[in-house]
Amino acid sequence: MKRVLVFSAIISSAGIWILAFLSNAQAQDDAPLPKIILSAHELRSLGIAVHSEGANELPNSCRGSGNADLSVSDEMLRHFTGRGFSLESLCLGLSSWVLFDPETGRTIPRVAFSHDLEIPLNLPDCFKNAVPFLECDNRYVHWEHYEFPEEERKAHLEHAHKVDEMVRDYITRNGISGVFSIEALGQGIFDSSFEWFLASPALPRGYGYALHGGEGDDPESEDVDLSTYRKESTVISTWQDEDQ
Repeated sequence: MKRVLVFSAIISSAGIWILAFLSNAQAQDDAPLPKIILSAHELRSLGIAVHSEGANELPNSCRGSGNADLSVSDEMLRHFTGRGFSLESLCLGLSSWVLFDPETGRTIPRVAFSHDLEIPLNLPDCFKNAVPFLECDNRYVHWEHYEFPEEERKAHLEHAHKVDEMVRDYITRNGISGVFSIEALGQGIFDSSFEWFLASPALPRGYGYALHGGEGDDPESEDVDLSTYRKESTVISTWQDEDQ
């Protein structure tokens, strides 16, 4: 699916939530997702530099948040800090495989360079503390247009609270700072929904995470330019469009 860390979900006696059922879920909207095609230079003009694509670095690096390939402009950072984000939570969000707003199911704008490198151009406010599984009203899967039945929503939230407890205990016991994987928690716990974790005092809960996508086929996509994307009626606007 995407980027650095991929884990297999397994059943545990602690009742760890399993994502396997999602790969067989029927998508509720079969329309292709708009995938914005921009050059690295064009994306940099929108506030995000992807260094592996040849873009010169911008003033605010995501290196300390686990993604040395990204940096963002002062303008973009000001926009998101005005919405309650930190550089750390913004970087974790930009490093996430997130196609849909988990609260509304609306499409999130994303720029695609390859199957494994896609960058969102906006994030829901509930990502501001980098713990969206706790703070979003997760009605939809973030990588598939699938609405959770109530029972699954409750199981999802219960799992998020269990992971939260384990992560905070791990950080406290070991004095951890910086990037780590869910494997570090031990106890045989693996979960494919997390790319990586970041322990940082800049994050309100002392940690946050980047999201991984599901295991299985990606939703069908349609390449569009930015002007075409802006005409779509069921999508979230880019962060720059919000300022206009």
